[in-house]
Amino acid sequence: MPDIFELARPTYNMMLAYGQKLVADVPDEKMCAQPVPGQIMNHPAFLLGHLAWANDNRAAALSGQQPTFAAKPGCKELFGMGAKPSTDRSAYPSKAELLKAFEAAHARLGEAAAKATPEALAEPTPEPMRARFPTVGAMVLGLMTSHFATHLGQLSAWRRAMGYPSIF
Repeated sequence: MPDIFELARPTYNMMLAYGQKLVADVPDEKMCAQPVPGQIMNHPAFLLGHLAWANDNRAAALSGQQPTFAAKPGCKELFGMGAKPSTDRSAYPSKAELLKAFEAAHARLGEAAAKATPEALAEPTPEPMRARFPTVGAMVLGLMTSHFATHLGQLSAWRRAMGYPSIF
């Protein structure tokens, strides 16, 4: 039977490329813009940071190493579960820094998943995620697929609300 993470890898890598394309034409100063008056949408600065934060944290836990991006001061407050996007552009790293963190965390999670032992993947997921993903392996696969896709869909919707053209 093929390794589930190897089966997911082409999709996971395609989503990285899609995420890069979704922000390629967005100027740094627009990364926190809110296109719908009275509504707060997850904007590119928040979404790139959140995906980097989540992937970096899980990769670190899976590999037994320390997080890199997620360990930076204030990162959890800006990008962690329950964080809310801010329109204050100065609150976020630059677009270049966010893309670098997004790409590095993507690579790190992919590598950690490929090297994980069956025993590590069978461990129960920490609360409060256990109801959705009973094992670490299920959570990692969820991060690599549905979590990634959900947030890229939000980024695509933000683009359209801002008047940017469709990527596909």
